[in-house]
Amino acid sequence: MRPPPMATPEYDALIVGARVAGATVAARLAEQGRKVLLIDRDTFPSDTLSTHALGFNAVDSLRRLGVLDRIEAAGFRRIFRHRAWVEDICIEAPAGPPGTYSLAPRRIVLDQILLDRAVQCGAERRLQARVDGLLVEDGVVVGAVVHQIGGEKQEVRARVVVGADGKQSQVARWVGAEKYDERPIGRPIYYGYFHGFTPLAEPAIEMFFVSDRIGFCFPMRPDEHCLILETQQEEFSLIRQDPAGWFRQEFSKLPGMAGRLQNVTLEGRMLGTRGVENFFRKPYGPGWALTGDAAYVKDPCTGYGIGDALLQSFLIAKALGAWLDGAEWEATMEAYTQRRDAAMRPLYEQTVAAAAARDDAHKQLDPLRAVLVNQHDARRVIRALPGLLDQMFEPMDRFRHAFLANLYEQEV
Repeated sequence: MRPPPMATPEYDALIVGARVAGATVAARLAEQGRKVLLIDRDTFPSDTLSTHALGFNAVDSLRRLGVLDRIEAAGFRRIFRHRAWVEDICIEAPAGPPGTYSLAPRRIVLDQILLDRAVQCGAERRLQARVDGLLVEDGVVVGAVVHQIGGEKQEVRARVVVGADGKQSQVARWVGAEKYDERPIGRPIYYGYFHGFTPLAEPAIEMFFVSDRIGFCFPMRPDEHCLILETQQEEFSLIRQDPAGWFRQEFSKLPGMAGRLQNVTLEGRMLGTRGVENFFRKPYGPGWALTGDAAYVKDPCTGYGIGDALLQSFLIAKALGAWLDGAEWEATMEAYTQRRDAAMRPLYEQTVAAAAARDDAHKQLDPLRAVLVNQHDARRVIRALPGLLDQMFEPMDRFRHAFLANLYEQEV
């Protein structure tokens, strides 16, 4: 698949959407020496809905992109501990193998840094510009109609058009990208940025599985926390009546939160959505490709979204680079798709299962509570757990755990 002879592409790649996925593809292709145009209808810096969590692997992706130092220089704190509450029982552990850490940057900062990096690598950007349609010749996408908001329309030709325009991707709709492995829509989620929240002595990502809700606490910059609640669909109508009041009331019911919330102020307003779809899309076709949420999206409860967008974009930039160097389109992109799906499938299955799980309060935890009263017995419980893991988890989970365990062994 090549553009027809009459088409003279101005760019190797036209990328629609300049946030995490799009900016990453643009940076990687530009580093290869490709001519790249990156467009977005928004102005930057600007915000977008996000759960903000970056695990140690996503942090490493930022390092590979050459932007990690800039993000940390903006004040976002290294997070070395993860804490999980199941009802009133708490488990705390390292955030990853020795020396690794998590981050929780705000998107208004992260996205700008990634966009700047793409431009630094050589990509051209056009902001406040939208794509009004694709150019198609002999069944092959050969470019797009780019409309500068408030200005003129222009036909822009490119060897490939990459849709990085989110889960409601217009590019995916125009090309008819097939969805597959769809699962039921996830839970409603609301969050806000808070100041005056009492921090832990050592920053930790905190998650709460209490009363059939999932709570999150992400330490960002000093005196800045992102607090999140995922709830159930039947509560959505009630929440919409007073999101901030509902959130404050319900978040204060989580372990230890009533006291820590006493002096908080909400920055701006609460942000939220009814729920996020769960699906894969075929990520390529004649002259087009998809990445980020345009290609694969799932409930945010596991916090993998940003990391997945980075990894997808690394993989697809490598595949597109091979094709631009002369490799056959169909074989190259099908191999990419298989590699992407193999990498994302364990995380997808974990996420849809986690979103569907219910955490109704019940007395089945009482025997465990009785054991954990004594710290010596708690020690025995922890020591015994490794021998039970194969019984507790599905094959996909065990594959994911084995990968992580290998990283720990490399540090020994």
